[in-house]
Amino acid sequence: MKVTLKDIADDTGFAISTVSRVLRGSDKISINTQKKVLSSAEKLGYKIVGNGAQKQRDRFNVALVASGFHEGEFYSSYFHGLNKASSQNKVHLFLNAILNYKKDLPKVLNDLAANYYDGIVLFIPELSRPDYEAIARSLPDEYPIISNSLIENPVFPTVTFDSYSGGYLAAQHFQEMGYKNLGIILGPPERSESRFRKNGFLDYLSQNEDLQCNWVAEGDFTYDAGISAFWKFHKDVKKPDAIFASNDTMAQAFLEMAKENGYSIPGDIAIIGYDDLPHNKYTHPKLSSIHTDYEKLGNTTIKALLERISKSDTSSGLLSFVPVTVSVEESA
Repeated sequence: MKVTLKDIADDTGFAISTVSRVLRGSDKISINTQKKVLSSAEKLGYKIVGNGAQKQRDRFNVALVASGFHEGEFYSSYFHGLNKASSQNKVHLFLNAILNYKKDLPKVLNDLAANYYDGIVLFIPELSRPDYEAIARSLPDEYPIISNSLIENPVFPTVTFDSYSGGYLAAQHFQEMGYKNLGIILGPPERSESRFRKNGFLDYLSQNEDLQCNWVAEGDFTYDAGISAFWKFHKDVKKPDAIFASNDTMAQAFLEMAKENGYSIPGDIAIIGYDDLPHNKYTHPKLSSIHTDYEKLGNTTIKALLERISKSDTSSGLLSFVPVTVSVEESA
């Protein structure tokens, strides 16, 4: 009895259309799916006409699955760096924005892994370790996935910026500029990168007796949080000489409010942000910041993913930090 596409579809669980595309040699099907379909075809005795299904892939399809994508320079800078790195490494990058990660993420990732993509880059900062463990259980074994979101004990290989060093370098720069009474605008406490930036900043202060942190404001990475931090600063009697804001958005808001209310920057208060977004060059004064190289992050991420796709690196739970530097401008 002649073996049909339906027989292979029934054997593998894939749709007939997916089986057909694999056997025609489509490059829009993941390697994992190709292997399963071709293995089933061989097992069932299906004769593959021509060599389309066996042709060499010169490009891989990678899905960037991200939450919280909205208007703003951080997201455009992040995606631009990853997209540029993908082009340099012969990768097709496809953005998949998740609105409700708690509800939709497992099914979305399974669909992407099963049908079209050779690997996934995951950027969902809200996830905790139990969330990652649930994802790992839902995906095919050893499916290539790299996370760009920092957690202390990663489940998947993780490539991210060195947030701890960012905070540390901000405090060190303030010391070099002669500031001694320092403050910090925190990020959301549930986010690991917020905690790392805070810890790096405070650790440097603890190692230098001439420095002290005499001012702290809560924050959540939003512009409104920067405004709230300014009003706290404005009302407080004991003010710092310099402030490290845990991201540029809060730093920019603080800077603008300080100017509107008659403060001189850096004369009355110096400020450093984190991310070194392009808009910093257009503030007045220009905003100093911790520089994060998104193209370097993208290249490190894509190369790590390609190693896993090629099976040359099957380790899990590794944490790789991309170095950061201080971009010194007028505000500090």
